[in-house]
Amino acid sequence: MYDRIIFAAVAAGLLTFAAPAHAADPATMDVAGIRLGDTPQQVKAALQQAGYKVTETRKTESFAQRVAVEVANRKGAAAPNPTYAGIAEIIAMGPHQERADIQFAQIAGGDSVSRVEVTIPGTAMSEAAMKAQLTARYGKPDSVKDQGLTWHWCAPQAVKICGMTYTSGELDTAWPTLRGSTAMGTNSIILEAGTDANRRLKQALEAAVLARAPKTDRAAF
Repeated sequence: MYDRIIFAAVAAGLLTFAAPAHAADPATMDVAGIRLGDTPQQVKAALQQAGYKVTETRKTESFAQRVAVEVANRKGAAAPNPTYAGIAEIIAMGPHQERADIQFAQIAGGDSVSRVEVTIPGTAMSEAAMKAQLTARYGKPDSVKDQGLTWHWCAPQAVKICGMTYTSGELDTAWPTLRGSTAMGTNSIILEAGTDANRRLKQALEAAVLARAPKTDRAAF
């Protein structure tokens, strides 16, 4: 298990070591002690350890509830009463005006972190301090864009296209990515699972629905 290192928006006490030639895989990185795939319980424990206070928890349908609704729809039955057993998002405030926004994917095993964003006002932390801490925490970025205002750490399979863009968006977002920014007077860091994880989730949901409401091989005609 990787050591949990707390992300705190303070310049004092920064580690000083040489950045590696290539940063670690974002799939194993953490922001404020939170990693992709963590449960809500793990998230709350990490937030408390990092000095955050949870201010809001937003609920949603669980994986099982989404399956039940879709099964009812396909069978032409009444959908179950809407309830919200899953957690969609946790919002917390840190000790130095940080705001942490953690989003969850609803998978068969429960709620799983799919995106972590921490923002720190430029009035609370300077651009230089933010960049220094990003480098100390995550090593040299794989790509630097926007005249040095946006840094990217990409999955190993996306290193050669890290930070590249095309008309519909960024090429590297299929896999886990970590992005740091000091643009527009706000410091931010975003860790997200990527579109490939979303695709696998949709496949898992469809498989669970088909197991309970299989499609027919023959129609009545």
